[in-house]
Amino acid sequence: MVEKKDSLNPLHGTLEQVGLPEVLDFLSTMAKTGVLLLRNGNVTKTLHFKRGVVVFATSNIPEERFGEMLLKEGKITSDQFIEASKQITRGKRLGKILVEMQALSPKSLWNEVRHQVQEIAFSVLSWDSGTFQFFEGEERTGENITTSLTVQEILLEGLRRIKNRELLEKVFPSKDIVFERVVPANRPTNLHFEEYEKHVFKLIDSQRTVQEICDLSEIGEFETLKTLYIFFTIGFLHIKKRKDKFEEEQKELTEARHLIRNYNEMFSFLYHYFLREVGPIAENIMEKYLNKIKQQEPILFQRVTLRSNGTIAEERLLENLRTVEKDRISILIKWLNEYLYSILFVIRKTLGQEHEKNVIDTLKKTRKEVFEKYGDNSR
Repeated sequence: MVEKKDSLNPLHGTLEQVGLPEVLDFLSTMAKTGVLLLRNGNVTKTLHFKRGVVVFATSNIPEERFGEMLLKEGKITSDQFIEASKQITRGKRLGKILVEMQALSPKSLWNEVRHQVQEIAFSVLSWDSGTFQFFEGEERTGENITTSLTVQEILLEGLRRIKNRELLEKVFPSKDIVFERVVPANRPTNLHFEEYEKHVFKLIDSQRTVQEICDLSEIGEFETLKTLYIFFTIGFLHIKKRKDKFEEEQKELTEARHLIRNYNEMFSFLYHYFLREVGPIAENIMEKYLNKIKQQEPILFQRVTLRSNGTIAEERLLENLRTVEKDRISILIKWLNEYLYSILFVIRKTLGQEHEKNVIDTLKKTRKEVFEKYGDNSR
C-alpha cells in the first residue's frame, strides 16, 4: 500500500516493495500535482503530474531525448537534426527550430512531444527494481508544450509491452486468486481493448481462479496473466477471494477415498470369485497384474500392495495421489479401471467368457451406480 507522506518527507520507496502501477494509480486517484522521480541504476526518469494526469516526462537516456527519438524513428533526417542542433540557443528549443525549418508541422510537433512522453512513461513499467520519490507541489516543467496522459492510458499500453516473466511471477506468486469484474468509479472512456483482451475478460466469472482462466484462455499463460494484470491495475477487476487449497484438497481426497473403497468392493468380489474357481493361485495372478499397473503408473501405485481380501492398500494409494499435480480424480479412475479390466480379462482368459459375463452381470446388479459411473463401457 502506498502511504502518504508530509511535505518534508516525500512519498518514496523501492519498486521491489511497491509496484509502479500502484504508485501511479495512487497519484491518479488522489489527483496529485508534482514530479515523480524514478531511478534504476544510472537511469533517471521523471513523470510530471498535474491533478493526477501526466503532462510531461524526461529521461537521461540519450536515445529518449526529443531530437534523437525523432531521428531514430525517421521523422527527421540526420542533416535536419544537425542543422537544427546548431541553432539551439537559450529560450529557443529544438522543436521550434524544426518547425521554422519546416521539418515538422506545428501539429506534428505537439504529436511528437506526446509520443515522447508516452514512450518514457511506457518504458518504466517494465522496471522490476529501482526507487521512486514523489515531490508534491505546483507542477513546473519549464515547457510550453505539454500533453495530457491519463494513468489508465499509460498502464494499458505500457503493461502490454511487458516481456519480463519474472515481473508477472511477482504479481501472481499464487494462481489461486479469484477475480470479479467491476466498473471503475471514474471509468475511462478513451481506452481501446483488443479482441484477445476481451476474450480473457469474458472468462472472469467470479468463480474461476487465475490458473483456471489461464487453462481456458486461447493466448497462453504469459499473455493471459499480463492481460489480467492490465485489467486489475486499471480498476476493472477486484480480488474476490483466494480458493482455500487445503479445503479443496480435502474435498478431492474425500472423493478419492470414496472412489477407492467402491473399486475395492469390486476387487474383493472378483478375488473371492476367482479364488473359489482356481484356488490360492488367484492371489498370485491378481498380484501379477497389479505389478503390471505399477510399471505403467509408478507414481500413483508405488508401494501399493494387495491385501489378503483382494483389495488394494487404500491409504498408500491416497498418499501417492497427493503427489499428482493435477487431474487427480480422472487419473485415479483411469488406472483403477485398468486394474479392474485386467482382472476381468484374466477371468475370461482363464475361466472363459461365460464366467466373465457372470461376474460383470453381478457387478452391474450389486454395484450398479459405481460400475456405470466409473466403469469404462467401451471395453
